[in-house]
Amino acid sequence: MSESNIQQNASKPNDEIDIFEFCFRMWVAFKNFLIGIKDLVVSIIIFLIRKSLWIVSFALFGITLGVVLYGVSKPYYSSLFEGNTGKIDNTVVIDHINKLDQVTHIPSLLANYLGITIEQAEKIRSIKAFYGIDINKDFKPDYVDFYEKYNPKDTMQFRVPSYIYIKVLVYDENILPTLRKGLFQYVNNNDYIQEWFQIDKIQRRDLLKGLEKEISKIDSLQRARFRKETTVEKGQMNISLNNEQKIELFYEDILILTSQKQTIERSLEISDEIIVVVHDFTPLQQEERPVLIYIGVLGGSMAVFGIFCALLWQYRKRIWELIREDSSKQ
Repeated sequence: MSESNIQQNASKPNDEIDIFEFCFRMWVAFKNFLIGIKDLVVSIIIFLIRKSLWIVSFALFGITLGVVLYGVSKPYYSSLFEGNTGKIDNTVVIDHINKLDQVTHIPSLLANYLGITIEQAEKIRSIKAFYGIDINKDFKPDYVDFYEKYNPKDTMQFRVPSYIYIKVLVYDENILPTLRKGLFQYVNNNDYIQEWFQIDKIQRRDLLKGLEKEISKIDSLQRARFRKETTVEKGQMNISLNNEQKIELFYEDILILTSQKQTIERSLEISDEIIVVVHDFTPLQQEERPVLIYIGVLGGSMAVFGIFCALLWQYRKRIWELIREDSSKQ
């Protein structure tokens, strides 16, 4: 046996010992970590139990404050409107409407924008427009992006370019018809949007005229082909099977173009407004300021504040010493 083989065999037990020792140390470190976590949790629980009087007192104060605020605040309700902007990109319309939400706290300015009275503007709490998101690629909204979580990089979803959703918070249900009329007027008064709307109408009328010409041409072509390929023998009309297939194909083209023509005609009939109503504002059914929100938010916030105050009180001497040491150094 060579000397190198002897050295290799001698080193194997040491390697095995090193691996065993490494695994043992890793286990000890992990066990100590778990023990540290357990001690920390136990310490926190003991601290919360000892300072429960602080926490409960602050929480009760927050709950009481929440009930008082709920009692003095005005109830408000939400309502949703769904509309369609046709060929106009809804991005411009949505951005324009969302500017109203910035002035809802100024009734005089909101009234000026919507063409309503200040008393009516005071009944409006919020106006916000949202996109519809399509996830199955059928060009129809599958859900409304109320939380504005849309990610342009996500190829599995995209914004539907024509649908628009307007969510309003109001103090009085009777303001909804006036609010809708004011919103339509506000959008119609935007020169940029109005210009795009007029251009779109002109383009659809031109397309309608083009379809009518194409239908007329195909109809004339079909009649000419029918006369050419139809033979009359002894007063009887004989049409070959091949000719019947060609004539049937012409009818299919005419039906497709006629369907497109009717679609454009319907859009021109109902699109006197930039926003076409799909679903009007829904009835006010759900209150947007339930008492549990006031109690939960204020009660929880004050409980956390109570824990913070308890920590400051427990370590007040140490904090004061650190402040004095820092002041003496300066």
